[in-house]
Amino acid sequence: MILFFCFIIAVFVTMVLIPPLMRSSAWLRVVDVPDARKVHTEVIPRIGGVAMVAGALLPMVMWLTPQREIVGFIVGILVILFFGVWDDRNNLDYRLKFLGQIIAVLIVVLYGGVVIKFVPFWGVDPLPGYVGIPLTIFALLGITNAINLADGLDGLAGGTTLLSLGMIAVLAYMVDGMDLMVIAVSVMGSILGFLRYNTYPASIFMGDGGSQFLGFSVGVLVVRLTQEVNPALSPAVAIMILGLPILDTLMVMGQRIYEGRSPFSPDKNHIHHKLLVLGFDHYQAVFLIYLVQSILVLGAYFLRFQADSLIIGLYLLFCVAVIVFFRNATRAGWHVPASRGGQQNSLIGRGFLWLRESQRLLKVAHYFAAISIALYLLLVAMFVSSVPLDIGVLAWGLLSVLLVLYFMRSGQPFNIIERAIAYIAAVFVVYLAQEAPGPLVEYALYGNIFFVMLAVAIGIGFRFAQADRFRMTPMDFLVILIAVIVPKLPGVHLQNASLGEGVIKVMILFYGIELVLTNILRRWNLLRPVICATLLVLATRATLL
Repeated sequence: MILFFCFIIAVFVTMVLIPPLMRSSAWLRVVDVPDARKVHTEVIPRIGGVAMVAGALLPMVMWLTPQREIVGFIVGILVILFFGVWDDRNNLDYRLKFLGQIIAVLIVVLYGGVVIKFVPFWGVDPLPGYVGIPLTIFALLGITNAINLADGLDGLAGGTTLLSLGMIAVLAYMVDGMDLMVIAVSVMGSILGFLRYNTYPASIFMGDGGSQFLGFSVGVLVVRLTQEVNPALSPAVAIMILGLPILDTLMVMGQRIYEGRSPFSPDKNHIHHKLLVLGFDHYQAVFLIYLVQSILVLGAYFLRFQADSLIIGLYLLFCVAVIVFFRNATRAGWHVPASRGGQQNSLIGRGFLWLRESQRLLKVAHYFAAISIALYLLLVAMFVSSVPLDIGVLAWGLLSVLLVLYFMRSGQPFNIIERAIAYIAAVFVVYLAQEAPGPLVEYALYGNIFFVMLAVAIGIGFRFAQADRFRMTPMDFLVILIAVIVPKLPGVHLQNASLGEGVIKVMILFYGIELVLTNILRRWNLLRPVICATLLVLATRATLL
């Protein structure tokens, strides 16, 4: 439950803080102006990192004991954020920016005691301090800047870091590394809360404050994982967990040095830039990078106890394959074939076009999703055997917020806060259905049939919605990938064997809610009273019964 609340609070706080930060970004002069190196063409706020740090730190402060490594880590994050936002506002000289990173790293190393003691090929003896401390400082500075440099497309830095943090959390879970899991899950929650605004086309950027926060956090966590929490892991696993950002940074800096330029000079030679040059669009480029990073972090899991030489050898083969691919593709002039538009000539094609234009199937899918989700939420809330007090207290708080917004915004589309509350209510219901089903256990088969039918309705929504509605984004693929794969990893003995099934049900409910909220009929008023009633039932049962 602690991890659950850490995640929910981080997501909620991040999503709530972003809108006011966006509105104040022009006044604070924290905006990203397009130039020759950048992909976007409009002025966009780049203050999302502040919301991410706030969302991640709140659950850490609430649940972690103030040990030296925790205090040092939090203070380091605040230093990173201060210099990062300062840079976003005033475009600092790289030396001053680097000074802030050094201060943060020194705090976490010298005060927090985060030090690399075991390295590949060194054996079981720890490194002497005069070697380990400088090596740790160099490594943390390197990964902080690697994530910062890789932040070039909407959702890119957040998504790749999310995958790395997910694997860190899994490996920490296997040895009961609770502190590390709390931090990793909190940062993951802040990333997901931010990505809802940052998926292409982004309405806000995380800025240097956000990207350096992610790089610093994942660097510290992977050091603590391999050196303290789970030292049985091969230390080379860290390279796989952070694989793609490291390769991207080495490729870019190597090319700059080869061309006689400063390794810190700006250009458009990152992996995502190369993919765009080859003809991949924004979605495709981000999705491909997510896919490759997923392969690397899964490789880290399956190779976690293997020899250092095997892990590093496989990683080097991967690096060579990427470099050779880009070099040969560029020399051969290879380009992704453009999709062909035009009229649908086949009978099936014309049929799909007619269904899309008439919206008939979409209307059926909408009505089914709206009615069935409403019934599911209310029935589960009423008939589960019990509701824990902590869920009831949180339900009272969310209900209060939702009622205020209900009277203020009746008849208007859901805003981001209302969406977040709807998602949290769905998580509550699925969790209780799994943990305390009561009489509902006799109707489990019908519940599974409902989720299958809802998944079909969502598929219809994806296929027949208008182009600007209900679009699948790389972030959605990322969430589904994590939800489906992580519970199935061999050796991950979850306390509840049905957790994987529950996560999949939560994902289906999330996308079902999105289908209801983004369809052309604009039936806003149905979901609002249903969510209010669901929270009221949960809160009442937890506190009064």
